[in-house]
Amino acid sequence: MLVADFRYPICLIFCMLFFGISSFLVVLAEKETEPIQLGKIVVTPGRFTIYDGASAKLSLSKQDIERFPLIDNDVMRAAHVFPGVVSSDYSARFSVRGSEKDDVSVRLDGMELYNPYHLQDFGGAVSLVGLGLIQSTELLIGGFPAEYGEKMSGVFDITTKAANADKISANFGLDLINATAMIEGPLSEKGGWILSARRGYVDLILALMNADEKYKPQYADIYGKLTYQLTQTDALTFNGLYGWDKNRIRGEGIDNDLDSRYDNSTVWTRWRHTFNTSNWTDVFIFIGTSGQERTTGKSNFDNRDFQFFGTKAEFTSNVFERHTFRSGIAWRWLAAQYQYNVQERQVGINVYNPILADVDERGSEFKAFLQDEWQLHPKLALNVGGRYIVQNYRDMGIQNYEIGPRVALALRPMKNLVLRGAWGIYHQPVHLMGLPVEDGIETVGRAEQAVHYIFGTEYAPTNNFLLRVEVYYNTFSNLTGRLREFGRQDHIFVSPESGNAKGVDVFVTHAISNRLIWTLGYAYTIAKEQVENETIFRQYDRRHSFALSSSHQLSPTWHLYLSWRFHTGEPTTPLIHREVRVPTGDVVCERQFGDTRSERLPAYHSLDFRITKRSPYKRWEMTWYFQILNLYNHTNVDHYAFSEVEDEKTGAIIGCDIEEEPLFPLVPTLGITVAF
Repeated sequence: MLVADFRYPICLIFCMLFFGISSFLVVLAEKETEPIQLGKIVVTPGRFTIYDGASAKLSLSKQDIERFPLIDNDVMRAAHVFPGVVSSDYSARFSVRGSEKDDVSVRLDGMELYNPYHLQDFGGAVSLVGLGLIQSTELLIGGFPAEYGEKMSGVFDITTKAANADKISANFGLDLINATAMIEGPLSEKGGWILSARRGYVDLILALMNADEKYKPQYADIYGKLTYQLTQTDALTFNGLYGWDKNRIRGEGIDNDLDSRYDNSTVWTRWRHTFNTSNWTDVFIFIGTSGQERTTGKSNFDNRDFQFFGTKAEFTSNVFERHTFRSGIAWRWLAAQYQYNVQERQVGINVYNPILADVDERGSEFKAFLQDEWQLHPKLALNVGGRYIVQNYRDMGIQNYEIGPRVALALRPMKNLVLRGAWGIYHQPVHLMGLPVEDGIETVGRAEQAVHYIFGTEYAPTNNFLLRVEVYYNTFSNLTGRLREFGRQDHIFVSPESGNAKGVDVFVTHAISNRLIWTLGYAYTIAKEQVENETIFRQYDRRHSFALSSSHQLSPTWHLYLSWRFHTGEPTTPLIHREVRVPTGDVVCERQFGDTRSERLPAYHSLDFRITKRSPYKRWEMTWYFQILNLYNHTNVDHYAFSEVEDEKTGAIIGCDIEEEPLFPLVPTLGITVAF
């Protein structure tokens, strides 16, 4: 307790230091502080204009992402800076507003990706899409319109860059985690192409965990894109993405061993036909596969093999300059094979619950959406629409379709003030590639459902200041299974039936000059779920979260970014480790769990900084960065784990303990990119 009491004065000192540095940078900033326009680059739950902003959105640019202090410069980790987003140092995955991590859809150039993460055995530590490919990203965390489906809590929409249409160019990058190579160029006078490859090596980072196990994780990915302008009104785009992972863990005893292999590929083409500047259609054809072979301990295995193909068409029309009408249909065929045989530890010593599954299913699904964004008045905009989905492979006797209406309204009573409200029913179908066989479920039932109630306000008294506040209440029902993250700790898995989340997100940003911008994000969340008539906190119930940052352009070629993050501890299930004497006199450890999520982890906080230097030359350019995460080396706890104390000479167990498993300590990283 004494140690914990000293943490808050230390945090206060570093906060004062943070503000002191920021104030010093203000003095260093150029004297001319003419207000500058904060475009959509600035983080906000909605777009700034009333016509575009009837839905809740957050936007990022590639330039912003490149300046964040992030592990691996990961595009998915860039979303972790937003209020309402719950994340971990070890994972690129994230959840929003108290939901599960599997409730967020990831789209790439209009195509939804299946499980786009590397290092699945470590919670999905790296995303499948490299930062060098990115043109822009958008995060939608509630009240989003009908054109977005599949997931019920959020959408992370990624757009890749256009190829260099003038000449062949290359880009090579190297940092502590991976090496990247990208080459691009023109294709005659009507198109261009991009080819990127990445190879990861994370052994050095994992060594910082100071773990007893021996890790050997490997991953790689390849991305290709080709665009071709057939005619003035017709354009073709071909995309291909492939990811590969292999991991091997050897611990103390065969029960801790792991061998795994993952592969994931998606290929798609888009044909865009433009009728005029206000009307166009997009037609997609796609095909993909995904495989997993995972063996743990002596005999546990989890093998999965998926295939899918399909098509979709979307139509966009701007009518009378007051309506933006969008509609679309999609059809997909899927095949899935599961071979699952895992014994999970339950309460008590040597008590296991075997879960077996042998699934070989196939089927198809159909989806459609309609939406209209209508400028009712110069001060009032409305977005109304709905989605429909039908699955022909659901259990007999279960309704095989869902309809989800959605509506959002934006009102501008004053020039600098926008009020927004949204309501919608969002369905997340359990498809054949997402059966929760871990819970003994081998068939498809009703889709999971969320209902969003959102009200927000956006105030911008000047062009260089923005305040955004959003209050929400989300309900969840028909919950089926949940995303399981593999790790070193013993888990107690809970299958919720329903739940809810409520809270408020606040975001403030101020451009002090055209060189210095500071931002503050705050989120308050209460998330609960019902399990067998008992109400418990959801896993990602994070009560208070703060993110304070300062972005400073020191000169045209130097940039400094400072960030301080804090959040209260997340719910955790207490572990009970008791010593039991067997007749031989030896000590055996009995592992038990307390009341589910009845305690909380200690508070998390970290100070991060990054400095970036760009060196342009006549024919090439070099960019390097140096960053330190967790600058004051605070011990943040990821979870608690059972531990056995052994005699150094005999190896016999002499005690049972509970240990803290920490998140990253102080992590310095140096990276370099060369572009020709």
